[in-house]
Formats: sequence, C-alpha cells, structure tokens
Amino acid sequence: MNTHQRIERCKRLGIGACTALLIVFLFAFISMGCGSGESAAPPQRRVPLVAVETAAPADIVRSLDLTAEVVPVESIQISATVEGPIAFCPWREGDQVEAGEKLIEIEREMYRAEVKAAEAALAVARAKLDDLKAGTRPEEIEKARQSVREAAESAEFEKSDLARIMQLVESGALPGEEIEKARVRQTAAEAKLNAARKHLEMLESGFTPTAIGVQEAVVKEAAAKLELAQARLNECLITAPFTGTITKVFARRGDMASVRTPLLEMADLSSLVIRCAVPESYASAVQQGMKAQLRLDAMPGKTLSAQVVRVFPELDPRMRTRTIELALQENITLSPGMFGRVRLILEEVADAITVPVQAVVISPSGATVVFVAEDGKCVQRSVQIGIEDGARIQIVSGVQAGEKVIVSGQERLKDGAEIRLSGSPPGAGASQAKETPGGTGKPQPTKDSGQ
Repeated sequence: MNTHQRIERCKRLGIGACTALLIVFLFAFISMGCGSGESAAPPQRRVPLVAVETAAPADIVRSLDLTAEVVPVESIQISATVEGPIAFCPWREGDQVEAGEKLIEIEREMYRAEVKAAEAALAVARAKLDDLKAGTRPEEIEKARQSVREAAESAEFEKSDLARIMQLVESGALPGEEIEKARVRQTAAEAKLNAARKHLEMLESGFTPTAIGVQEAVVKEAAAKLELAQARLNECLITAPFTGTITKVFARRGDMASVRTPLLEMADLSSLVIRCAVPESYASAVQQGMKAQLRLDAMPGKTLSAQVVRVFPELDPRMRTRTIELALQENITLSPGMFGRVRLILEEVADAITVPVQAVVISPSGATVVFVAEDGKCVQRSVQIGIEDGARIQIVSGVQAGEKVIVSGQERLKDGAEIRLSGSPPGAGASQAKETPGGTGKPQPTKDSGQ
C-alpha cells in the first residue's frame, strides 16, 4: 500500500487529510528505523558475587549451656513428733549451732511424771533382786534354828503326854477319847517340827536359781518401761544433728507445736555445691572430671573455672534430667540460692581445621558440602564435619588449611561455576579475593540448590 492509498483510506474512515498525512509519515518513519538499524546486543550474563574466608587451624570445643544453683548438701527441715507448747526456741536466721546443741523444747509434764514413776519401779525391782542374790542373813538362820529346837521340844512333850494318857485310860482314870486328843496334839507338833526344819534348810541353802531368774525378768521389764517413758520425754527435746547455720525459723516460744509441722531449717554452709540439671539427650555424655566454666549472677563479668565432681546415677523421673555437681577451682565465697550459668565442655579438639558455620551447606542429594574458590570458579567439596562451636565448625576431611571457602552467596552456586569475589571488579579471580571475617552469631547450614 503506497502513501496515496493510505491517505484515501484515512478519508474513508473520516480522518482529516492533515491528520491522515501525519499518521502516514509517522508510520513510514518507524518502518524505516526498524528496518535499517543494527540488531540490539544480547544482555551480558551476571557472574554471582560471593564472599570467602580462609580455613584455618584453631582449638574448638563442643559445649553445653546449662543453668546452675548453689545448694548445700547437708540441709534438713526440723519438725516435731509430739504436740505441745514450745518452751524453748531462741533462734534467728543466720545463728550458728553446734552438733548436739538444744534447738527446740516442747513442754510435756505428763511425760516427766511417767519417767519418775518408771525410775521408782525399777529401783524397787533391783533392790529385791539384790536381796535374793545376797542370800539369807545369819540372824535369820539362827532364828530358824531356834524355831526348830522349840518345835522339837514341843513334839517330844506331846509324845510323852500321849504315853501318860494311855496309861491313865488303861487304869480307868481317864476316858478313852483322851487318847485321840493326845494323838492329834502329837501329830500337830511333829508337823510343826518338820516345817521348821524345812524352813531352816531353805535359809541355809539360799534362794533357788528360778526365784532369782524371775526377779531378774521383773527388773528387765521395769527397765524397758523406763526406756519407753524416757523416749517419749526425749521427743520433746530436739537437738542439732550437725554443726551448721539456721536458715529459716517457722515457730517461736509459746507457739503450739504439732506433729510433722516444720519448726526450723538448718544447713551446713561448708557443704555448698553447684548443682545442674543435664537434659536426657546429653545424660550419657557427662562424666566425672569434665571441665566447665561458671558465671554467677552475683559476680557479673567474672568467669570461674569448675569441674564435674559428681554425676547422679539416675534421671529425674519427672523432669527427665540428670543431676551433676560442680566444684570450683578457685576459692570463692558462695551463698545458698545463688544462680549461675554453666558452659560444660563435652569435647575439645586442638588445632582443628575450622570454617564459618554458614560455609557448610546441604546439597539436594543430602550430602554435606562446601564451595572452595579456585581461579575464579567455585569447586564443590564433600566434607565430614565435627564439632560445632558458636560461629565455627570443624572440618574433619575435605578441606585443607589455607583454602578459601565461600561463606556467602553460595545458595545458587553449582560446581565449576564462575564467581566474582566480594570487593573485586567484574572478572576478578580468586587471587584478588577480599576475605570476610567470621561472624559472631551462629547461622545454620543452608540448602544448596545445585550441585
């Protein structure tokens, strides 16, 4: 279609001649420019910008951060086992007490009366036993002998009297019943004589072992009753089980004590230890002798050296933690209840090859890799990692000391891709690298999108 034809078409469409002519010329100009000019150059490919850092040997540790509390090993709560008014309790928090010193006394007069009655009963039983063991006194034996002599004379008289009465009865001077009366008197006199002789024999031979044994049992029974009464009374007097310090006071003189109600708390402040709770996932890793670092809130800015001195044999069934105790290597004055933070050293490696944590990525296949800058390109290396400590991680194999690993910008890199180092002009190689210092945080390994 020529220019004249275009103008005629515009007229038919109702467009003015001048306007139609302007449209035709503009269309022709655009057509000439597009047809006669050179084709546009394709856009340049962008080279990824990365930052590198040199892998270097350094000491690295695997640690566990815990919270700690200062507690006394020797710590008890004292309660009453009897009821009654408190007659003695002069203590205040911080008072020092010695082992065996009286702490609390509960007033119970009834128990004192029982002790006195038991003491009297025991004294009587012991006196009777001593009397039996001492035997018969000489004056008692002599008295028994005199009784025997008197009984013998009486029996002899009754025997002679019986013979005389029999003669009188035979002569008719007395009735026959007199013989029977005389015979009864003679029998009674002989029986009295036999009893006197047996009593004398018993006194001369002493008391039997059976009698002494029975009295010994009576003494033991009285002693047991005294011990029982004394035990009741002793429950009213509470003494210190060890030398320590009063930490809490719950009662005062005049208060009414009841069974199992707390009265005092005391602790031995020389037995203070630092106690931590280790999570179950690390319970099998902790061992006696491990090193640790302690920071107490009461001593801000100061780090103390400590060591694990005790590992509890079982886990807490409720919290699922294992308790450990630490001892300080320095002479520091501690107080019960102090709160601290512990860094427990689980593992330590000297002169390990380390790189920043962000240098390690996970490939799509699941391999652990790093990218190393070599001659303007990135080289992917499969690595074996070890201990991670803060912002750095140990490389067990795959990277040598002095090699430059990429620490940022590697998210979309592929093995052998060209790279441009941070701080270098376009086209600069790895020899012009500007290394970035390791971070102070603890970034996590990122996923690598290519291999």
